[in-house]
Amino acid sequence: MVYFIRARTHYQYALKLWQELREGKRKPDKALLREIFLQGLKALHAITEVLPSEKKLTPEEILIKILPTLREEEKKLILALKEYLLSEDSEKWEPPLAEVSQFLENVKECLSPIL
Repeated sequence: MVYFIRARTHYQYALKLWQELREGKRKPDKALLREIFLQGLKALHAITEVLPSEKKLTPEEILIKILPTLREEEKKLILALKEYLLSEDSEKWEPPLAEVSQFLENVKECLSPIL
């Protein structure tokens, strides 16, 4: 049951940040959207791994573990967001709000039995 708590906690934090962004309490900068994305990834990882990892996993390590468990369209969305949000290239950065919103909906769908 601990993994349910971890998954729910990561998702709720991502959702809280997203709601603050939507309410105008925060600006849609890359760091905020990256944090929302990472918390969503951690939520998905928590339901695929019963025991927490002994070391802090990188986003790439988390992706390796969760991608096989996802549908093809979810994989495409996550990989696109990864390239956009985790890259260091900041030229012409446009916040991918629709994609992040869809990502959170996908996470919610995956976690629906425990939310």
